[in-house]
This record gives sequence, C-alpha cells and structure tokens, in this order.
Amino acid sequence: MRFWLLLILIILGGFGCTATSPISIQETVYTSFIINTHDWTQPEESIATINRIIDLHELYKIPVDIYLTDPMVQLYVAQAPELIERLKTSPYVAVSYHLRPPTPYYAGFHEEIFNGLSENEIKAKILEYEEHAIDLKTGEPTDRPGGYQYLKDLIGYAPIVIGSAEGKDKLHKILDQIYKEKGATFTLQHNTIGKLGDTFNGLFLRPENLEIKVYERKDEISVDALMADALKTLTNTRPTFLNVKWHENNFYSSGTGWSEIYFSDGNTHQIPLNPPYSQTISGLTQTAKTHEQQLIQWERYEALMKYVKDRPETFTTINAKNLLDLIKVETQE
Repeated sequence: MRFWLLLILIILGGFGCTATSPISIQETVYTSFIINTHDWTQPEESIATINRIIDLHELYKIPVDIYLTDPMVQLYVAQAPELIERLKTSPYVAVSYHLRPPTPYYAGFHEEIFNGLSENEIKAKILEYEEHAIDLKTGEPTDRPGGYQYLKDLIGYAPIVIGSAEGKDKLHKILDQIYKEKGATFTLQHNTIGKLGDTFNGLFLRPENLEIKVYERKDEISVDALMADALKTLTNTRPTFLNVKWHENNFYSSGTGWSEIYFSDGNTHQIPLNPPYSQTISGLTQTAKTHEQQLIQWERYEALMKYVKDRPETFTTINAKNLLDLIKVETQE
C-alpha cells in the first residue's frame, strides 16, 4: 500500500524531480540542495546571491531548501521585500529556519542564561526570542515581531525544518517542543544516520544518509568524481538521502563575518563574547573571494545541478515540502 501511495505522489507531484518518468522509491537517491543564510554583515551580497540561486533553480526546475535566521528575515524585509515574495511564492523553494548568535541557545554560545530556570521559565524566555526580533548589539529580544513565528506569518506556512542547534539537553528538548507547537515538522541531527520516519524530541528527523559541504571541496575533486564518491559511500539500499550544502556567503567570501562579532576566537566558535557586541568586522574571519574564485563556486553549483538532472535514473531532487509528502505516506500504515 505504501509503495502505491508513493508512486501516485510521484506521478502527480513529481517531487520536483529530475526524472521524466516515475521512479520507485527503492531505486532513487533523494537529493536536496540546501542553502543556509546567515550573512547579515554583507546584505547586498546576500540578497543578490539568494536571488541568483532561485533563478538557477527555476531555470533547471530543481527544488531547493533555503534556511533563514531571524536577522536575515529582518534584513530581507527591510531591504529586499521582493526577495521575501520570491521565497514565499517560487514553486521550487521551501523555507526552513535555523539559528545563529546572538540567539543564546545557539550551540556553544550563552545557554548558561537558562541555568536554574524551571521548564516554564525556560519556555517563556525562548518564546520571547521566537516571537520577537533580536537586537544584534545586546542579544536581547525587542518589541518588534521576529523569530520563528514572524517567518511563519510572512511566508504563510510553518518553516518545515528546524536547525535548532542539535542539543540533547533539557533546554533543546523544550526548544524543539516549542517549534513543534508552532507547526515545524522536522528537526536535524548531523552525523546521525536515520531513516525516514525517525524522530527526535517529538519532531521527525530530517533524513540524511550523507551530507556534502560542496564549497569545502571545490579545489579537490571534480563534480563527477565528487558524486561518484558519494554514491560509493551511500548504501545500495533505497531510499537514501543525500544533502548537498552551501551557505550564501560561500559564493562571495571565505570565513564568516559574525564569528568575530560574537566569539573571541572567531571561526572556532569556542569562546563567546559578552554584550554589547560590536557591529563591525576587521576581515580576520571573513575575506572577499576574487572574481575568479566566485566563478568557481557558481560553476560548481550549476555543474552539480546539471549532474543530478541528467541522471534521473539515479537521483530525485527534493526539498522540505517534498519531505512532508514523503513522511505523510511513510506514517500511513
């Protein structure tokens, strides 16, 4: 029964896939293009990059997952409302949500502010952050709309996947419960090989049999060799889930600008600074890519899109909206 339900979904919706005919779930590698946004220090570059990524996915008719933080949502609303509209309406985009400093429950940042609080107190404090914009200088919630709730209201649906710092303690369990109450479906745990339908903290785990940070391997290996290596790593059991990942700033810079604003050890992210936080960067943790380096990133990204599109017998491209369809079928037993 489950197989036929999945087959119907593939025929009707196509899962945004590269195939020209239906593929049995047992015979495909579900492949997700994942873009994490977080570079509020260079707004013009971030906006231009996300627009170009959406252009490419609409051109190739390949779905994409775009993860937003609250500061990026605030930035796009203020400086590029047309981009918010594209994120909301593009048939190839699924919006999800993740965390960066100065949100205190970002892993390794300032979780100690929750020490000694009761569960109700922790929940109330988290809701302040997840329903209000955060002040990047003080790290405190403001009186303006923001957080997960604001993004949900803007795009018209609950952001599907939560990158909630992957904590396994009481704080992060409460955090995931809050996201579930607000409508989230998936959370994630990197380095955890889980099958579709596995759960964590009451949410489904985003399936991930292999993650490739493609931007880190641009000079090491061709796209053909990279994907051949990925297929060797993945088991022959299908379905299997391959996530290919970039941050928007990987296309135009090296390092992360906010790192030196919130951590004294920069990109190592081990020693958090205390507020008030500076809003300027010195270039120690973020340097601009040359024009040639930027071209390499874009050529590599597009080459990977072509690679999976040209091999429908092996790959089915999906985003988080398609995962919602998959999980509905998986749980109808």
